Amino acid sequence: MKKLKLTLLICMLIIGLLLIFINPIQNAIIAHLSDQLNTTDYSPDDIEENKNAAADFEFAAVQSLSIGEVLKAQTKLDKMPVIGSIAVPSVGMQLPIVKGVGNVSLAVGAGTMKPHQKLGKGNYALAGHYFEEKDILFSPLYNAKVGDTIFLSDLTNVYEYKLTTKEIISATDVFVIDDIPEKTILTLITCADNGTKRLAVQADFIEQYPFDEASSKLSETF
Repeated sequence: MKKLKLTLLICMLIIGLLLIFINPIQNAIIAHLSDQLNTTDYSPDDIEENKNAAADFEFAAVQSLSIGEVLKAQTKLDKMPVIGSIAVPSVGMQLPIVKGVGNVSLAVGAGTMKPHQKLGKGNYALAGHYFEEKDILFSPLYNAKVGDTIFLSDLTNVYEYKLTTKEIISATDVFVIDDIPEKTILTLITCADNGTKRLAVQADFIEQYPFDEASSKLSETF
């Protein structure tokens, strides 16, 4: 009986420790994977090939990020359809852009929300997970301000946008990612109010630079 009680006590202790440390471990893995994809040696040809990869665009299937999805993303890192990179220097955010909003893709970066959207055209929409008081994935967007510069790149060009609006919207307001006639904008979406609403950040397109001719400040960003 004493051995049984001791075994149960040890099991409870292990479970308690796992519950305490699971979130820091998960967050550390996410940060590492995002950084690894940002620094992986992709070529413009790799990016173009990834644009044709199969991807999931079912918003309703997106779930809260679990340690299981994070570990799954780690095993699929070399097959991740990375198509670019996004950086918001003012809040220290830099992430890979991954095709689609599949749970594994959203475990490592910003996911494209429409199948055929193109950088520098229409309303380029990206989704990302939010973690309260954490500096990973789209969480830094809560500290972004109107007027901040946002850079996107596909290794061929760098696209500069300026943040114009930042607001909490209903989870059903999917129209915010629709194209607007004669407007070129960027829309970034993440969770708000425990997932019941969304934070929508929009930015106007400013200009486009050839990647190889970008200034030193951009080379430091990407």
